[in-house]
Amino acid sequence: MEITSGGTAGPRLADHLAVLDNNVYGRLPDAPRVRVLAEAFVGAGWRARASSWTSYEVEHEWACIELVESSPDERLFSGVVDPSRVDELGAVLAGLGLRYSIELWSDDRTSILRDLAG
Repeated sequence: MEITSGGTAGPRLADHLAVLDNNVYGRLPDAPRVRVLAEAFVGAGWRARASSWTSYEVEHEWACIELVESSPDERLFSGVVDPSRVDELGAVLAGLGLRYSIELWSDDRTSILRDLAG
């Protein structure tokens, strides 16, 4: 699957979530390159687009995250997720065979609401 700066087809983030600031941050240790990750998300029905030379944005109706190559052996992500579906984000990552840690932050970013790992 070729992912261009224009992106691939798939669902877009719901309007009521698109106005939120980032509320989810995470790590993907030992994950493949972000291009490979983005292609895996597309295979799972997500929309993806290249957002820079070293990052990809992937989105669904309930989440939009930026995948970043932080080092040769770790990928980071940040973005917006419907707080009621943060467990589903973990399930998607696990379904893609990824180890992960996720932090869901409050709207004012003063406290962590949920901390997940898998």
